[in-house]
Amino acid sequence: MAVLTVALIAGTSCASSIDGKPLPGLAPVDLSSLRTGAAATTPSPFKLEYGASTAMPIRFIEARRMLNYLVHPFDVDSDLTQVGFVRLIADPYTMTRDGALPAAYAPVAENNNLIAGAYVSRTNGSLRSTKKLIVSILRFASETDSKNAADDFMRITTELSERHAFPIDGHADARATSADDRGATAFQPHGPYVIVISAGLPEPDRDKVAGTIKKTIELQIAQLDRQKPVPLDDLLDLPLDPDGIMRRAAPRAKDYSDPFLSSIYDEDFGSFEPSGILHFERNPIEVRKAFEEGGVDLIGRRASTVYRARDLAAAIRLQTALTKPGKNDTVLDPPPGLGDARCIRLDVADLNRLYSSFCAIVYDRYVAVVLSKFPDLARVDRPLEERTAGQYSILVKSE
Repeated sequence: MAVLTVALIAGTSCASSIDGKPLPGLAPVDLSSLRTGAAATTPSPFKLEYGASTAMPIRFIEARRMLNYLVHPFDVDSDLTQVGFVRLIADPYTMTRDGALPAAYAPVAENNNLIAGAYVSRTNGSLRSTKKLIVSILRFASETDSKNAADDFMRITTELSERHAFPIDGHADARATSADDRGATAFQPHGPYVIVISAGLPEPDRDKVAGTIKKTIELQIAQLDRQKPVPLDDLLDLPLDPDGIMRRAAPRAKDYSDPFLSSIYDEDFGSFEPSGILHFERNPIEVRKAFEEGGVDLIGRRASTVYRARDLAAAIRLQTALTKPGKNDTVLDPPPGLGDARCIRLDVADLNRLYSSFCAIVYDRYVAVVLSKFPDLARVDRPLEERTAGQYSILVKSE
């Protein structure tokens, strides 16, 4: 009887101890013990850098806004998940520099009052059977300018190489041409915009490449029609730091040790919607699912990128999606004192920000991704560890 009584008490105690649903949590962190080196450790205000031009940083505000409604190539073809170049455009130079549109197109921007634009490319990651899609949206000062620009793009394209024109079903004003029916280029004016498309297939197939262009045009027009162009004079009325998301992101390193190239205008520094920042992500389908399920609604990008999720549980799930290693990537140990950080060394450096190692950390409902360039011949990326510790301190002190 005594044994039975003890068993009943123990069973009742166990049953009462599991009431409710367990939730994920994070280990406590002692800020004073973190090794931050020269990395910033406190929140800092965000402001535009003007340099010698007052127009350029304003145009980049519009370019970042446009990236939020630029079509994702993997929505056209689910195989196109390998990240390529992402470019923000504010003038003829940024429209044609490394990895963007051909240099021969520069006069089109000069002669037709280009305001801003955004550009993205993705491939299927195959060297033997390559598929690719480039999509760009360019905003001009008027509908007349955009139509003239589309004509100029078409003329220059046919002057560069021998090509034949072909129709795009339902889009009589799409200027589509190809040299071999394996790759094709099209320019579709729509209001003050020109949609620029370059599609490539493993084998010649005119109907298939025309179908890719048609689908891209229709998806992009739907996106453009969801918003209204903001007059240049009103762009500075948009909040530079909505809900303090920018002050939560780490500033540029004072010793110029950031892996990305130096730019006086910090072109991709600013706030983004999930659809905009998704263009930069390595695992876009998984990350978009994490965005949607986790209620991610705002992102701030400076030297690091900070994502705001619905709650802690959603932030942890997002951290997992952001740090999914590729086939030849290496999982790194977390920085000392930050056992919940997840860090990766990439097999191939990122094309856009040139980093080869990164960590993702969680604090409250925020996830921060910190970048570095893994030192040659080193076993440990000390700068990455220090940057990550500094970023964690910024998140804590931003409350």
